[in-house]
Amino acid sequence: MKFWQRLKFYGIGFGIGLLLVLGLFGNRSCTTPNEIKMQELVFQYFKMSEKAKCKLKCLQMNEALLKIQLRHFEVNYDLSDVHKDPCGEYYIQPKEEHQAEYNYKLIMYDCDTITKILDINAPSTSSCNCQ
Repeated sequence: MKFWQRLKFYGIGFGIGLLLVLGLFGNRSCTTPNEIKMQELVFQYFKMSEKAKCKLKCLQMNEALLKIQLRHFEVNYDLSDVHKDPCGEYYIQPKEEHQAEYNYKLIMYDCDTITKILDINAPSTSSCNCQ
C-alpha cells in the first residue's frame, strides 16, 4: 500500500469513528442538574406577588437585577418539594462562596412556563412594611 492509500483508509476509519462518538455523546455537557434547574427557573417568565415586589424594593433591587444575581444561587433540594401540586416548590439559596454577598433566600414555584415568587426571606427587610 502506498502512503496516500493508507492515509485515505485511515481518514475513512477516523471519520466513521468520529460520527459514532458524536452520535453517542453529542449532547452531553458538564452542567449539573442543579444548574440546569436554576437556568430553567431564571429564563422563564417571572410572576411576583406584591409582597415579593415590596421586599425587592426594600433590598433596592428590581426583577432584572434579581435574575442576574440568581446566577450565584442554587436549589436546596432537601427543603424543596419538587412534586408539589400544581407547581413544584424550589427553595433557592446563595451558593456557599456567595453567602456573604447575598443575605436573602426565596422560594420559587415552577408552574410550566412561569416562575412564581410569592415571598423573599431577607433579614434586612424586617423594617419594611410589606404584607
